Amino acid sequence: MRTEIDRELVRRVARLGEIVDRDDPPDAHLDLAEVVQRRRHVRIIDGVADVFHRPTGWEIAADKKLFRVTWDDGQLTEYEWDDLRRACPCAYCSGEGTFAGNVNPETKFSEQQTTLKEVYAVGRYGLTPEWADGHDTGIYTFKMLRRAAGLS
Repeated sequence: MRTEIDRELVRRVARLGEIVDRDDPPDAHLDLAEVVQRRRHVRIIDGVADVFHRPTGWEIAADKKLFRVTWDDGQLTEYEWDDLRRACPCAYCSGEGTFAGNVNPETKFSEQQTTLKEVYAVGRYGLTPEWADGHDTGIYTFKMLRRAAGLS
């Protein structure tokens, strides 16, 4: 049923006239209802290509210090704990606004900082690891994880 709804939406949007460019500030805020109401056109190829994959499962391989994710397209990705922690996207680690963040390529982590305890789903878009030092504020989006593994 969802596929039928999505196909109908694509047909309706494709019939509209003007192109919406999400990189153009006047268009960046538009949601789908506004696009349809203003009779604008969304680049269907970009929209379809941008649909992200979701994990079907994940596991912590403590003996190898790896985090594995199995994706809905059958791909299996592995992330080393140290690299995963270093890539933490939270404001404390990677910064926000004028704050540069506390993690850089030279940062030395303790054993506790790179020991993965648990991983939790965040909505339908990402995962949050919980590290042995208690750090658990980084949300790794599915898109971010796939790009880090060289997948689209």
